[in-house]
Amino acid sequence: MGISLKQAFIFVPQDKNWLPKILIGGLLLFFPVFAFIFPGIYRMLFNPLNYYWVTLFALLTLTCMLAVSGYFFKVVHNRIVHERGKLPSWKFFTYFIHIGLKSYIGGFLFSIPFIAVFALLVFISPISLSEESIPYIVAGIVLHIIYTAMYIMLALNFSLDFKIHSFLNVAKAYSLIKHNIINYIILVCYCVLVSVCMLILGVLLVNGQILGLMLPFVSFYICLVFADLFAQFGVNMGKEIYKEANCYS
Repeated sequence: MGISLKQAFIFVPQDKNWLPKILIGGLLLFFPVFAFIFPGIYRMLFNPLNYYWVTLFALLTLTCMLAVSGYFFKVVHNRIVHERGKLPSWKFFTYFIHIGLKSYIGGFLFSIPFIAVFALLVFISPISLSEESIPYIVAGIVLHIIYTAMYIMLALNFSLDFKIHSFLNVAKAYSLIKHNIINYIILVCYCVLVSVCMLILGVLLVNGQILGLMLPFVSFYICLVFADLFAQFGVNMGKEIYKEANCYS
């Protein structure tokens, strides 16, 4: 079974309650830029700098991002483990935060070696852009490609059991894709393609002034497109039964 980019874009409306779920996810992504849209709130936070309100705002922003991340992985999990399950309800908000926190911790631990190598490249590369800097730029691009390919593989592994160490278990993650390398390459290419298209669309929306308010909602929809791309690959990874303590379908 191949991976259909069209299916990834149309699966969301197949859920009868998809619109409220998209609106909630979009509002969560909208919150981080909330203060910068309304001048009064911006002044309350930053003019002068109010450490109490800034800290509170940062914590609420982190909570929103964790919830979105947890929701993403729960969608992937549902559609792999629960036979293409529907979009989960947002009533399990704290559960999504819990999953999101695990995904952030696991993803950060996995990223440490890449961050270290990238920092080293930045440190030893020439300050000005010149012919001497080209090898460092190429090395950075290759490093990013390797990181992306490995992250998707490990994120798939994490989506099955929601365990932090799944982001570090490269051997098991590779075992999930080694018999389906061609489809995995297609998955990575589709993810890159969707990311580039989203970047272009984001620039257009932001330049459209009031249309920029649509960006968080479009971004959340695209987040679910990624989830279905992951799941389309994941349904072919094997028949192992995965359990979770609170398995809401």
